[in-house]
Amino acid sequence: MKRCTSRAVLVFAMCMLVACLTGCSQLEQLGIGSQQEAYTPQKNAPAVTAPTIGEDGVLRVGVNSSNAPFSTQANGKLVGIDVDVAAALATQMGLDLQLVDVGADSEGALKKGSVDVVMGLSDNDASSATSVTNAYIPSAVALFSVDASGLPAKGDQIEAQSASMSAWEVSNQYGDTQLKSASDLKSAFTDLVAGNVNYVASDAVVGTYVNHSMGADAKIVGLMQKVDGYRIGVAKDNADLQKAVSNALSTISQNGTIDVIEQKWLGSPIDLSNYALTANAEKAASASSASSSSSTSSSSSSSAAA
Repeated sequence: MKRCTSRAVLVFAMCMLVACLTGCSQLEQLGIGSQQEAYTPQKNAPAVTAPTIGEDGVLRVGVNSSNAPFSTQANGKLVGIDVDVAAALATQMGLDLQLVDVGADSEGALKKGSVDVVMGLSDNDASSATSVTNAYIPSAVALFSVDASGLPAKGDQIEAQSASMSAWEVSNQYGDTQLKSASDLKSAFTDLVAGNVNYVASDAVVGTYVNHSMGADAKIVGLMQKVDGYRIGVAKDNADLQKAVSNALSTISQNGTIDVIEQKWLGSPIDLSNYALTANAEKAASASSASSSSSTSSSSSSSAAA
């Protein structure tokens, strides 16, 4: 009886081995065998080469490592919105990414040639030496609230981080009596959730990041500035790199890559196009628009005269 059982087991094992070998053979015929190479995405051809960039095959990107959530150190690595956008930009351009911590001296790094581009500039940073792209993420000083649905009224307490642009805007537009200073933005949002203040004023991106990280459930209810945004800086005399960077940025903006990065860091893509402006911001935007129109009209008249 034992001999019969052993023989049956042996026959079963042989059948399983044959089936296995037959299956492996069929998988190999389908190209799914163990010798099949792993899939490697096709890399884009380099959009630029030296001397348009400092080193062939590499895009050297300057970031500020003390500027969360745009760029900060975590576990010995640089992470943040700017880091992810820079990585997507380099990939689109067919280049490897090299991050360089330039601190707050972005323009100096460009002048020295230690980087090819820098992240996190504003439209105001454009100069005779630096060109800036379109914004890769919009921003402005925003007003956050948990309960309110509109702009602050007289007497509403508005908290902002001390010595910040947001605190200056609150003091300038609503007066010192309505401003409450906080040592950091997390403390301001803690006060907002606790009902100690009616509003928090903050850079829209940074405030959204802190709100999302804390689970504070506050929302933007208005803007204290017209919308600008964070931009990429390129040396003014490097027209080829300006064009390549602008084209790559346009592609990753249109194909949804930027939205995915915003979702990762902010909880959702950020859109500031439909928020009401405070009275002072509205006046400033109108004045700016009128000045721009006047400049365009003057330029057209000069061209016609010429």
